[in-house]
Amino acid sequence: MPGFVDNFWSEDLTTGLDVLFERLYHGCEQCNSFIQLFATRMQYEVAYGRQLYGVGGDIDNLDVTGRDPNVSIERALQTMVKSISEEGEAHLTIASNIESLILRPFSKWSNDHRERVKYSEKLLKSNARNFQKSRTYVTKLEKDYFNKCRKIEDFKNSKFNEDELNKAMELLKLQKRYEDNLAREREFQKFATVGTIDFDYKTMRETLTLFLTKLPKSDYKLPLINYSLQNTNSGSEITKFILQNMSLKDMDHAELFGQDLLNLGFLKYCNGVGNTFVNSKKFQYQWKNYAYTFANLPLPGEDGSNSGAEDNEESQYTNIKEINDSSTESENKYEAVTEMPNISTDESTLFSYMKDVEVSDKKYRKESFKMDTLRCSVEELMIDHLSFMEKCELDRIKAIKKATFDFCSILGNKITSLKICVDKMINSEDSIDPIESLLQLISRYHTGVFQPKVISYNNYYNPGAYQIFGIDLETRARLDKKVVPLIVSVILSYMDQIYPDLANDKVRTSIWIAPVKLKLTHELRALLNTQVFKDDADLLEILKKANYDPSTVSSVLKIYLLELPQPLITDEVYDILKVLYEKYPPERTNFRKIQIDEKDSDKKSEDEGNRNDDANTYKNTESENDTNRIRGLYTTLSSLSKPHIATLDAISTHFYRLCKILRMGENGEQMASDFALAISQEFANCIIHVRLLDGNDLGCKIFYDLLTHKKQIFKVLKGQVSKQKRDKD
Repeated sequence: MPGFVDNFWSEDLTTGLDVLFERLYHGCEQCNSFIQLFATRMQYEVAYGRQLYGVGGDIDNLDVTGRDPNVSIERALQTMVKSISEEGEAHLTIASNIESLILRPFSKWSNDHRERVKYSEKLLKSNARNFQKSRTYVTKLEKDYFNKCRKIEDFKNSKFNEDELNKAMELLKLQKRYEDNLAREREFQKFATVGTIDFDYKTMRETLTLFLTKLPKSDYKLPLINYSLQNTNSGSEITKFILQNMSLKDMDHAELFGQDLLNLGFLKYCNGVGNTFVNSKKFQYQWKNYAYTFANLPLPGEDGSNSGAEDNEESQYTNIKEINDSSTESENKYEAVTEMPNISTDESTLFSYMKDVEVSDKKYRKESFKMDTLRCSVEELMIDHLSFMEKCELDRIKAIKKATFDFCSILGNKITSLKICVDKMINSEDSIDPIESLLQLISRYHTGVFQPKVISYNNYYNPGAYQIFGIDLETRARLDKKVVPLIVSVILSYMDQIYPDLANDKVRTSIWIAPVKLKLTHELRALLNTQVFKDDADLLEILKKANYDPSTVSSVLKIYLLELPQPLITDEVYDILKVLYEKYPPERTNFRKIQIDEKDSDKKSEDEGNRNDDANTYKNTESENDTNRIRGLYTTLSSLSKPHIATLDAISTHFYRLCKILRMGENGEQMASDFALAISQEFANCIIHVRLLDGNDLGCKIFYDLLTHKKQIFKVLKGQVSKQKRDKD
């Protein structure tokens, strides 16, 4: 059944949310309308019941006429008055029941439901807006980085020939070694005297690192105001730590050490105004950001770890063609540079530009991976809340249904004369179908399926080499030096290896279809995204060590296909395929074609005659409609690039073989048929990007045809690829 998770996505995230929450608030107004209806009926029941209950007071001389109850006409009058009063009492009871059993609980539930919708709307839209702002910032950084790269390339072409550029690069290495030597020398220069001990820069950094990482910190709440300072220690905590780790002789010496830390700007007094260090629990001191910066530690609250692609990464200009790693002999030659090399103005300008490119690239790269992580978090949040909102909306419709049923029951149980009206209301209650209403909301107002847009890092000199996901399929295949990207082929091989260890065929099929938490998928995606794989075995070993559930591994393959900039079946052929499947729609799906196709290839030689008979039977029974559709399908797919065709073939072949395995088990034909349909629905969005209002029916039909007519389709496609290759040769 389609759900909110698959139908309210949009390019900017907010458009789909706007449509969904507009309908959810419309549902809240529906609840209010039912509440008003029930309240109005209650008021009418109260008013009418009071009038009926007090009918005796409106009859003149009723006491006089009732003095002789033995008179038949007077007895009839009294009976009628009593009956009318009882009817009025029944109406008052109805009003009381409506108020206590329906209005009060349903009103409270409706208010709670509206608050849940408000909370989800506020949270999702604020996160979506913040994500869009951050994505705009990353786009600006990318533009700035590329502009600087083009600027440096233009400058090199206008100011240097090849020999001059090589010379400039050698001078740059000399300059860097000279600066490194100066930096190393500075590390051993005296920094300050702390507690009568002389510290150089290196020792001071190591000492501060000890204080900032090993000394437990706490938050200090300022008196009178609701504000807390982080990363603080009392004077006594600092003094005790100094005595334990600095080998000082007494408490006075330790206090002097703390005073010098305060004077040097590493500590800040928290209790008020002052610049005195006191060994006391009442005096609180905060470690300043300067201390973390001096010790080369990440500031509090910041993630000190970089993405996997950024670790141990050299400067950006080491990616430029003109700068290569020097040989060992060349490194030894420049190992001890003690004088600043003589650099011309143009060379100095070039080095300045290269430094700007390096800084810009590091910033852009860091923010790109940070933004992609943020995108994953926003998608996880949206999926969680969309699922929750779907449940809330279903509960809302069920709550209205229950309130309507209770309302009708209250009326029906009390007043038999209202049975006809009550029957009509019950019929209206029976017509409320929560599932149908939810499906109608989705089909009428859905904005798009889940198609994640990756925030990719585009390196100017080596695009696509720093991440796996979100990179064009042909680029990924070229970098992997394979026709099918490693991540696709290895995951399929990994699944082949674990099939024999699984309990039964039902488990083997469920790992491809069972829903997986997006957070788990993103965890494994993050592990694989920035890895550099040497070969198939390297990636396979990573998957085995990660030890994720097989369903999570399969979901990573799906998310990889969803995040491709161009799907396996590209957008250029979408309209052609749509017209093809409208003109030649598939007949009622069955698994007979796959079964016969397998028989046509797997039986032994002694069954040759029977096999040919089966193939001829299939050929004769195949409808002209199917023939035209399959011919049109492989003709259209032939326009795709070789990596796209090969990847489609690899995926289809994997499930083709799995269907063969399923047929060998108990009740295998039915299980294989059900799995073929289920996996076609599961991979529909993975192979083709559906458009609004089309749903994933087209992708499902195409994938099913790729399974059922795999050999026929890919035999033709492989033949055409081979022919094109021969023509080029």
